[in-house]
Amino acid sequence: MVAIVKLLGSEVNNTIHHPSAIGVEAGTEVQKLMQEDTQRVDVHRLKEFYTATPILCAHCNDYIWGIGVVGEECLDCHNCFHKVCSRFSSERSCQNVSDPLPRQTLDSEKPISEWTSLHVAEWMAALNFYSYTDVFRCKDIKGIDLIHLDEDKLMNMGIKDEFHQKAILSCIEELKTKQTSNTPTSPEIKGEDELVSQHLGLAQHSFSTLEKCTKCQKYLRGLLHQGFFCQDCGLIAHRTCAANGLPGCVSIGEKVPIVSSVFGRSLCSMFNVSEAPAPAIVMICTQELEAKAKENGSLELYNLYASTAPPEFNDVCKNLGDYNAEHSMQDYSAMCVASILKKFLRELPDPIIPVQWYDLFLDAAARIKNDDQCESMLNQLIQQIPEHHRSTLKFVMAHLCRMCRMEYARGNRNPPTVLVQVMCHILLRPPWEHIIQVVYNTHHHNRIVELLLMRCDWGEKLPEFASAPAIPPRKSSHIGPPTAINKDKPPPNPNSTSLQDAEWYWGDITREEVNEKLSDKVDGTFLVRDASSKCGEYTLTLRKGGANKLIKICHSNGKYGFSEPYQYLSVVDLINHFKTVSLSQYNSSLDIKLLYPVSKYNQEEEMNNNEDIERLIEHFVDINRRLKEKNCLVERYKTDFNKSLQEVHSKRQALTALKELVTVFNEQVVTHKIFKKEAQPHEVAKLNENNDILSCRMKMMEESCEQLDENLRQREDYNRSLEREIVYLKPKVRELVKERDKYHRLLLRRGMKQTRISQLMQDPESSSVIDSVDDCDVETLPHNEEKSWFLVNCVRCDAERLLAGKADGTFLVRKSSTHQYALSIACNGVVNHCIILETSKGYGFSEPYIIYDSLKSLVLHYAQNSLEIHNDSLNTTLKYPINAYAVK
Repeated sequence: MVAIVKLLGSEVNNTIHHPSAIGVEAGTEVQKLMQEDTQRVDVHRLKEFYTATPILCAHCNDYIWGIGVVGEECLDCHNCFHKVCSRFSSERSCQNVSDPLPRQTLDSEKPISEWTSLHVAEWMAALNFYSYTDVFRCKDIKGIDLIHLDEDKLMNMGIKDEFHQKAILSCIEELKTKQTSNTPTSPEIKGEDELVSQHLGLAQHSFSTLEKCTKCQKYLRGLLHQGFFCQDCGLIAHRTCAANGLPGCVSIGEKVPIVSSVFGRSLCSMFNVSEAPAPAIVMICTQELEAKAKENGSLELYNLYASTAPPEFNDVCKNLGDYNAEHSMQDYSAMCVASILKKFLRELPDPIIPVQWYDLFLDAAARIKNDDQCESMLNQLIQQIPEHHRSTLKFVMAHLCRMCRMEYARGNRNPPTVLVQVMCHILLRPPWEHIIQVVYNTHHHNRIVELLLMRCDWGEKLPEFASAPAIPPRKSSHIGPPTAINKDKPPPNPNSTSLQDAEWYWGDITREEVNEKLSDKVDGTFLVRDASSKCGEYTLTLRKGGANKLIKICHSNGKYGFSEPYQYLSVVDLINHFKTVSLSQYNSSLDIKLLYPVSKYNQEEEMNNNEDIERLIEHFVDINRRLKEKNCLVERYKTDFNKSLQEVHSKRQALTALKELVTVFNEQVVTHKIFKKEAQPHEVAKLNENNDILSCRMKMMEESCEQLDENLRQREDYNRSLEREIVYLKPKVRELVKERDKYHRLLLRRGMKQTRISQLMQDPESSSVIDSVDDCDVETLPHNEEKSWFLVNCVRCDAERLLAGKADGTFLVRKSSTHQYALSIACNGVVNHCIILETSKGYGFSEPYIIYDSLKSLVLHYAQNSLEIHNDSLNTTLKYPINAYAVK
């Protein structure tokens, strides 16, 4: 309890400035301090800043962006303001924050030419182009590319809508202008003394054409909710301009409004759930689309939703007015109707999945990897959203299911990936204050919409789609491991029945590794591995229906098969048979052949034979650089996350304690009222004085609760975003590690020494495992004398005794209890034992490294190359043969 009280004190000091709030006894001294405190005004201490990441302005609620000094930041509360908004900073109280979120402002300018693709994507999201952020990231558009974009380049990127092109290019032009002039991006104030804000008809609006702000004469930015429109006088304004005062509202007589009452209205104001399942315009659009789909069999229904709006679209939208069930859309094209439906759903003030539920849906998609469990959670969340939104969502998803069914009936068996990508930013979006999260969450949006469409029950049955298309594995030109050691040997006979020579046989690999190799492969892709039971049996893993099917290969009396009677003389005969014959004769549900073997030689052999060594080095260095960057980013996020998690815990404790204190004060107020009723006349004045003090304290503590609660919410939002980023980066890091290891192996096989590879990696840890032995001539090493490391009659316990206390890298080779060879080596103060495998290809520790023609060749290789490639804990080379040096 003492710890909580101390914690409470630290939090209260950050938010409450009255002495009475920290337990000072009531009296004349308290009144004096309170009077002094109420006369003090907390003024923001503002400092100019630069930024490459858009930051929300605390006054106008629009984003601060651009080149040069773009705004001012409070040094105490860290609120940021546009330059033009900073004069209103006094309207927002300054509350000192001792543990602010990581700073996004910069102390010096970052030119556009230095912007990364991530900076560009964040800038796009802040300007309300978030539907295109994924396109820009996929195309890797950096700052230097951004300023050279034109209509042709946007067209090549797939952005074909003329209005969208003009809107993007106008913002780029404004950004370039600010870079040239080095002035803030905030609008200038003209006639400041004459500016007022009395526009009763002013409302947020989405414009379908490029419009200029009446006040600053600059183009509005974005595609949706770009600014405000006054229906009384026709004034158009940016958010920032509207928040800083506008010219007076002057009637201009009759004016045709550009605002249609159909768009931009909340769902709850448009229909009664007991009378209709969705707004009239949604019902009419979906019915018309389904009717046109039935009439015209040539329509590509998935692409219909991704198509660019036709020329007549804007005129149609202006003339819609109040839409009801009596209207008809038969005269409009299917593309126009689809565009109207998308526009209506996009411009909802609150999307179908409300912004209040955004984090809950996103957390489900990010944290729950199992599709069934994620689907169950999404279904629970759908039941919690408001009934108008839930009803509209069900109606729209049922319509999409029917369209999928019609497209499937036309012969398109592919899943509706295009449809999912179009709807992922229409059905849900983050609140405006966190719109930049879209940049990092698009893949989660896709998963949410895909699970909603494909797995949730909307009263319409979906067909069985084909598995997602993938590129079949390429056949190898010939079979044979690509190594310098065996390159002079003739390649194995393709007709050989030897299992070791089969490209699809991977030996002793884990089920997880198999799943990784078959991930995203087409149906019919397969490989064979040793069974987990280690009883001489094998497991065939086959891709079917987008999933991996495990089939046990049994043997008895020298013959193999899936079930008795076994009739194949070898595993190779069995596999070759089912390459031409369907497995349905074995299992009726497996109506498929073994079509695409996953070759253990394919990619590395082709690269080893065709790639120039300098090219391999270039790839290796680039991959290693990207891996380092991603690892640094992950570590930074993890550090921030752990630190922030502790702060969340502390704040939650403080908030709980503060709420308990509020409860105690409430009880005191009640008790005070009782005493006042029973008090003597001469006591009333004193009781009134105490009552004022109690009320003041109560008000301050309630305000502190609200402030602490808001701070806690922001911190939790930040935590969730960090966690999502970590989850997003982990698979990318794993892929880069695999890529780096692949090139590492290739360089080793091309004869490059580990010392050189470590230099390329510029990794201190890797370099530290290299001894001076690496720089010696191999022929002069004591390792050439087998008796220096090979102990014929040594057993495991003898090896441990001999190596105990020896320096890392001291080793010997001996016979194991299974009559195989074993390496015993001291590393990190522990004696480790490794079996050396022997096959027809040679010696080695694991595939595909069983390539050494003798134990001596193996020892000489690992005298210069770390064992870490086989075991992360063996970060050493074979440095010291046990009988070559007297090592302490």
